[in-house]
Amino acid sequence: RKRFPAAILEQLNHRKDSSLYGLIKTPTCPDGVIKDNSILRVIENSLTFGFLHRYRDPMTGEGDMEAMVSGLNDFWSAVAETFPEAWAIPPRQSRLMHGAGMISMGFIMDAIADRFPTTAPTKEDFISDLEPLQSICHWTRGEWDFGAAGKRRWDDLQNTGKEIQLLANHLLLEYKQRVWSKHPMRAAS
Repeated sequence: RKRFPAAILEQLNHRKDSSLYGLIKTPTCPDGVIKDNSILRVIENSLTFGFLHRYRDPMTGEGDMEAMVSGLNDFWSAVAETFPEAWAIPPRQSRLMHGAGMISMGFIMDAIADRFPTTAPTKEDFISDLEPLQSICHWTRGEWDFGAAGKRRWDDLQNTGKEIQLLANHLLLEYKQRVWSKHPMRAAS
């Protein structure tokens, strides 16, 4: 169960055409800025019930690694383009690169993919769905407004289950209000 997600992570971290090339901190890449456990959780969550699940072989738990790596690369490339000021810098300077941000954005990836049930979203599709979230994301400065849960300084978010859930729920709610409600599922073109 753990070997396949780890193999995907290695592909993302070592392929020169990957948006995560060299960014994931592993024993073979000690200068990375994203903890490997954060990316592993994104992959494992998505394999279980998200975007990557559509490429999974239910008999082996593995699947079409190339399609998975390609889809993940498209998503993280879109994130990098949508939030350039928060990308590829240490987590103490960007909560996007922090465990809470990475895992929460993994849930956004899965939600975006749900709008494309018969095709894989492209990098451009991901960008289009991420852009409406720019104004509410405070990855490097400002305050997150969690409504009834209060406001939090951008760097007060921690990598705990409760904080990840708070951020993920906030982003998913905003995504559904800003994108899903206006542009529901898309069929194959």
